[in-house]
Amino acid sequence: MIPFVAAGRVGVSMLRTLYKGKKKIGKMTEGAAKYATKKGHPGIAKGLYGAQDKAHKGTKATGKWIKKNPKVSSAITGAVIWDILDND
Repeated sequence: MIPFVAAGRVGVSMLRTLYKGKKKIGKMTEGAAKYATKKGHPGIAKGLYGAQDKAHKGTKATGKWIKKNPKVSSAITGAVIWDILDND
């Protein structure tokens, strides 16, 4: 039972990291859109603002899923990390 408790803690820490990443994604796409507007590319800026909105919705949905299933999300992350680190 103890590993499942630890998995829940890892899920909560992933959620905190997700919030930090969400903030960074928003700032970076907003900066890129402003730069494109200054350089006279309104179509590109419009696309970047749309991408920012979709990224926000995606991170929000992912956050809700992690809150509902912290153990499953932790197990998935562990499997991905194991696959990346396993050099057979």
